[in-house]
Order: sequence, then structure tokens, then C-alpha cells
Amino acid sequence: MAVGDITNFSEIRAAMLGCDSVVHACSTHTYNLPPERFWAINVGGTCNVCDAAKELRCDKVLLTSTISTLLAPTCDATTTGPLPNWPARQLMSISKRAAEHEVLVRVEKGLPAIIVNPSYFVGPYDYSPSPFRLWAPLAVRMPIAFVPSGGFNVIGAQDVSRACVWALNHGTVGTRYPVVGRNIDLVEYVTILNRAAGRDVVPRPLSASLLRWVAVGKVFDRYAVDLITKGNYVFEQHSVPIERDPLEEVVSRTVRWFREESRLVGLYSLARYTWARYC
Repeated sequence: MAVGDITNFSEIRAAMLGCDSVVHACSTHTYNLPPERFWAINVGGTCNVCDAAKELRCDKVLLTSTISTLLAPTCDATTTGPLPNWPARQLMSISKRAAEHEVLVRVEKGLPAIIVNPSYFVGPYDYSPSPFRLWAPLAVRMPIAFVPSGGFNVIGAQDVSRACVWALNHGTVGTRYPVVGRNIDLVEYVTILNRAAGRDVVPRPLSASLLRWVAVGKVFDRYAVDLITKGNYVFEQHSVPIERDPLEEVVSRTVRWFREESRLVGLYSLARYTWARYC
């Protein structure tokens, strides 16, 4: 194992030395980082991986991106850096789109790269969960009684891994592959979480108008409220020929792992983790 900084080209090159293929799955969702640092990791880090792979003549590079880059664009993909007025959550989608652009530019110059675009994914072994994934350890600790009124598309993390392996072995260079799961509203999803944790609780939906009254800070702002209270469903066709696990099984494995392995089931640890990354 090589430990290094994704923004340091020399360290990335040293880590990749001798590799035939590279899977680039490193990005940050620590939304309270300075925008410049956020961009340096998600976009600059992608450039470093691609440039090192080309220099070392790797056979294949695979970027794990996000399904949101295939949906309605929020900015020009050629954006060269963050703007100070971008909401933190929007910066994630924009930086992912810009990173894809950098990959595709290099494909035109000979880089053998493929992009996989998964929807929102969950699963065990999540040592650094994003905000929505924190519902799993919270459900272990207590029944979740309220959720935003929106919805999303969710797939198992192991399904995404299988899709990446397929794309490395069979994918076409320069192609983006949507990896799509199940469209589900948040009430139903969190009900599945509660039941996996042993509690038969159906949460009540919270409206956007109510949540806007309590939206504060850089991360949970009005942009985030609008995002989590609408139907973020995906109708892109699933393009990778893999079997997908039922969502109930995925959630059950996820909750079991958090219960048995994660420190985040403790309220103090969960609050400290959330404050450090998202407040």
C-alpha cells in the first residue's frame, strides 16, 4: 500500500509505478473545505492520475464519477476553478463534471480511459460516509422519525465495484457508463433502514418550506434543502451487464456492518464526525 497526497504528482506517479490499470476513485465530500482545496483534490487530483498513467503507459484508466454529470449540466464543463458563491453541495457536482472533462480531453490525446457514472451508492466498509450515508449509523442508534420529502436513485456499492471490473475488462475507451439502481423516495428508503436496524418505524416527510427555516451554514443551506426535497430520480439506462443486489439486502448488510464495526454508532462520535466535515 502506498500512502500519499492525490494533489502531489510525484507521489501519485510513484504509487502507480508498475501498474497495468488504474481505478481512480479518490475524491472528497468534505464540503466545508476551502473551495480551492476541494477543486484541487477532485479536479487536480484527476489530472495527476491521468497524466501519471499516460507517462507510465498504463493499459487502462477508469474514473469513477457520478450519474449527476450525465443529467442537466449546472455549468460549463470547461470551468477552470471554483467560484466563491457556489454552494458547497453544488461544488461537488461541478468538480466531478470538470474532472470528467479533463479525462475526455486526454482521451482525445491518446489516454486509454473509461468513465463509470454510478448513482448514489451505499454499502458496508464505509469508513468515511457522506451526509446521506450517515443515516445508517443513526438508524442503528435510534429510529429515524423524520426525513426530507425528496427521493433519489440508489445502488449497492458492491454493484458499482462489479461494474468497474466489467468496464476495465470490456469497456470502450472514451465511453461513459451509467450504473443505475432503484428510484426510491426518502420515506421508503429510511423505512428500510429503520427495519434493518430492528425498528418498524415509518418516518414523516419534512417539507422544503419547513427545512428552509432551519437551513444554516455552508453545507446545509437552501441549495441543499432544494436538492434533498425534490425527486432526484434517474432514468438513464443501466449500461453495464451485471446482476444488481436487491436494495433491502444492501441496506441490511450496511446496517449490520455499522452496528458491528463502526465507531459512528456512538452519538458523540457521530456528532464529532459530522461537525468536522459538514458544519
